[in-house]
Amino acid sequence: MLKSISCEKLIDSPLVFKKGLNAVVGADDAQNSIGKSSVLMLIDFAYGGSDFPKKCDDVINNVGELEVISEFIFDKSYRFLRNTSSPDLVYSYAEERVLTLRDFNSFLSEKYLPPGSEISFRDCVSGFFRIYQRNNYDHKRPLDIIPREAWENIRKRLLKMFNVYWVVSALEQKKAVAQKVQKDIAGTFSSGAVKKITKVQAKKNTGILDELSADIDSIKKALNKNVTDIRSVLSKESLRLKKEKDGLVELRLDLMTQLSRVEDNLSNSKLKKGKNFQSVKAFFPDVSLQKLFEVESFHAGITEILKEQLKGEQASLLEAISIANADIAMVDNALLSMVNSKEESVYLLERLIELDRQKNDLVQQQKYLELSDAAKGEVKDLKLEIETALINSVAEIETKLNDSVMTIVSEIYGEQAIAPVLAMYETNYKFDHGDDRGTGKGFANMIALDLAFLKETILPALVHDSLLFKNMDTPAIENLIRAYDGFSKQIFISIDEIPKYRADVVNIVENSMFLKLDKNRMAFKLKWKTKA
Repeated sequence: MLKSISCEKLIDSPLVFKKGLNAVVGADDAQNSIGKSSVLMLIDFAYGGSDFPKKCDDVINNVGELEVISEFIFDKSYRFLRNTSSPDLVYSYAEERVLTLRDFNSFLSEKYLPPGSEISFRDCVSGFFRIYQRNNYDHKRPLDIIPREAWENIRKRLLKMFNVYWVVSALEQKKAVAQKVQKDIAGTFSSGAVKKITKVQAKKNTGILDELSADIDSIKKALNKNVTDIRSVLSKESLRLKKEKDGLVELRLDLMTQLSRVEDNLSNSKLKKGKNFQSVKAFFPDVSLQKLFEVESFHAGITEILKEQLKGEQASLLEAISIANADIAMVDNALLSMVNSKEESVYLLERLIELDRQKNDLVQQQKYLELSDAAKGEVKDLKLEIETALINSVAEIETKLNDSVMTIVSEIYGEQAIAPVLAMYETNYKFDHGDDRGTGKGFANMIALDLAFLKETILPALVHDSLLFKNMDTPAIENLIRAYDGFSKQIFISIDEIPKYRADVVNIVENSMFLKLDKNRMAFKLKWKTKA
């Protein structure tokens, strides 16, 4: 527990705390701007918060940087020193060394939270230290640490506070492994190490694998039997090669025909001379030589325009013919190697190796498709399991909190009071105040929810500023003070106008008071919020 805070800039130092309720008490006339909220912010600073230097800069501007010593009592006393000028560093008196703020908050987690807790200390307490400067007291969105916080973050925090996140966490770890496998397989496809295929192609591959296996078996048998069997297999291969060559020769012939046409077009780009038309004149005496020249000139002009395109087509055809010639040469060499081989089994062995490689490639394709489908299926199943676990866990939390809130609201407002309902959905949550929607009741409902968390979860402490009580009626505040007094976990509040409450409530507040402030006793000794 937090035992004390010492700071020479405070009107009283040290501020000493105890278990249960601790109150900074303001003026009897509800005088504002005397430092109650700033003192609560200093308590947040002692608990590892980072807001004081930024959100209480008016204090620092008027009284200077603050050096704050906080003392915690656990198995023994632990004292720490923080300065607002270097808030990310914390000096540990026990260890005689400087810690980072992260290390300090890890210490608080270790001492305040149960072993194995998956939530950080600040994530646990931050939303429940409701102080004016922190602006985290929207009674319609009480679970948000920051305005409009993402529901996914809130839900995860709730599960951790109820110490049930481990169920989802275990599934999330399994999902992460499955997603890594899925990513690795995708990387294998992307690298080209294994060709990615569709299910349709996989079905075709099954037939191809059967044919490859039959060919491989045939070659293996030939290699193990006599020469006659080898020649039988080679004859089949010769036929295949011959068919392949015939196709290539036909392709080359077609390409050469196309090339001839293109070259003719290129060679006809010049105008024919007049004497070339004399034979036409002999057969057709009435024909106009001038018209023949005009027609020929038109054709030549078109050809000139298309000349560059024709040249490009000529180059492409020449390259295609060259490739066809090379392929024909390869087939010829294969045929020659079969004819000239002294060891016909050598060719069969080479063919066997090639077929085996093809078969292995197809087997790998089939295997990786199956692995990919399995990984996708596992990720999908785990997502469904996680959603189911979340729904079940959140439903249990929802029931537990609502039951507890109903009890606390009844303590504050009586058994006939309308209790708020916390409803948690798949993508968001709602804190429904019902038909009793006054501001005072709204804040009281939020306070009841905070107390439910303090009762039902690992939340170690909470802080409530006096602004939360401003619109509540006096009997409700009296009942709330009595409810606060029933907790052993530390609760820090600021409150004023004490004389208006019943004697037993005044007694509770006075017994819990760690600092008394009024217009003549300012928290940091000076008053700077009015004109001089």
